[in-house]
Amino acid sequence: MAKLLKSKQKPFKAPLLAILKKVGGKLEHLEEAILLAAGEGKGSEADEFGADSYSREQQLGLIENGDEIKGFVIEALSRMNDGAFGSCLACEKLIPLKRLEVLPYAQYCVPCQELDEKGELQLNES
Repeated sequence: MAKLLKSKQKPFKAPLLAILKKVGGKLEHLEEAILLAAGEGKGSEADEFGADSYSREQQLGLIENGDEIKGFVIEALSRMNDGAFGSCLACEKLIPLKRLEVLPYAQYCVPCQELDEKGELQLNES
């Protein structure tokens, strides 16, 4: 497995922690909004037409997406502690620094990410 030097990993810690804090705050806000809407929306005319249900589904989708990003960030921080940060989880080659600058919690290099999105990625389970 190719490894990113610790000196190259270090600049990514602060952005990862910032993403974790930002996502955590947004999740808390969305969860509160759903709870408030559930308490207020009983018997409303909008609910008859499905508008409230659609809004709740949208918010639940955002929460799910946020939870997924939060998990990716936590995994990236764990890989940083293990010295494996910056290596593609599939092919084990280094993820380009430019990709990590854009998406510091990236799990795969671009070719492997494309395979994953097509459902064609096969991970080495050793």
